[in-house]
Amino acid sequence: MTESQAWVFSQRGLPWDVLNLTSQPIPTLPPPLPLPKALPNPEEWIVVKVAFVGLNPGAIFQMTLVPPFIRSPSCVPEMDLAGTVIDVWHPDDESVSAQTRRFNKEDKILAMLPASYTLPTGTGALAQVVRIPARYAVHKPEGVSFGDGAGCLLTGLTARQLVCESGAKAGDRVLVNAASGGIGSLVVQMLRKVVGIEGYIVGICSGKNVTLVQSLGADEVVDYTQHNALSQHLTEKFSLNPFNAIIDTLGNQALYLASPAYLVPHGNYSSVGIKPPTFFVPDFLRAVLQMKLNEWWPVSPWLGGVGRKWIGTSMMSPTLQDRQAIADMLGRGDIRLVRDSVWAFSDTKEAYRKLAGLHSRGKILVKVDGQVGDEES
Repeated sequence: MTESQAWVFSQRGLPWDVLNLTSQPIPTLPPPLPLPKALPNPEEWIVVKVAFVGLNPGAIFQMTLVPPFIRSPSCVPEMDLAGTVIDVWHPDDESVSAQTRRFNKEDKILAMLPASYTLPTGTGALAQVVRIPARYAVHKPEGVSFGDGAGCLLTGLTARQLVCESGAKAGDRVLVNAASGGIGSLVVQMLRKVVGIEGYIVGICSGKNVTLVQSLGADEVVDYTQHNALSQHLTEKFSLNPFNAIIDTLGNQALYLASPAYLVPHGNYSSVGIKPPTFFVPDFLRAVLQMKLNEWWPVSPWLGGVGRKWIGTSMMSPTLQDRQAIADMLGRGDIRLVRDSVWAFSDTKEAYRKLAGLHSRGKILVKVDGQVGDEES
């Protein structure tokens, strides 16, 4: 095997319009010079045979928004992968012991590649074989499937930050919007550990996902499909016993604007951002402007503010320790991945169509290596 396949885009547009399945030489080590600007100093690198990739909405924004002059002319999308190491290189290989190197051939790993690396280099996860800096990878926990591992890093990192920035603590009442999604399903599980049995979690999702969200740790579930005015329903039901924190894993501006009716005065509204109506530039720019207004405008209603603090969360540059923390949670069973669906590598475009609907039940995965079982660890 001298070549591997990868999904590549070279122009802006929706994934099903701009992605092409191409063959390319299998990457080798040492990495070619010059090294990426994000990693100017020699360090350990690995070549990985990819088993599974977790799809993320952020990749769609990268394909539709990022102009060619600030990225590689051709790019492989996606950030999350799980696979097996097939080659390792360290700049001091002759003097470095096997104990000093973090990885060896045949190690099973999880990796999350930041945009600061993927865009300028063009190296993303949606390829059969990838060459990446070892700093972006951690060992896959024993007993965790490749699929679950590929779906947990970026979403888990985002969920953990949302929970942390919400300020939730033991005994608190917390509302979670989009509780059955890829991020929301992990937020509910992490929150349960934080608020404890004395706390109270209310999840918002569609009726078909009520049982799922309850199984993840929610005490109560609101079916948004049953309420034309969701904010009004929340006001009527929870104004007398408001939440200590709200975590919005979708980005619903209307919920934030109405939050003073059901969020305590000093409670935080922790959000992934603002959901734009489309993936294209004008709507995205309007969403970014609204996010900045939410963040920068004075909170006080006397100064035109909403009256509750809005905190936007992004997870662009996590550390190795951050990645390891999520892998450890997965290995201990503190969190479990909810899978929406698993797609063949050749069906990646259709997987993106499903993702673009923003109504997935958990995580959408692509099985890159057809020889690996869906639950294989």
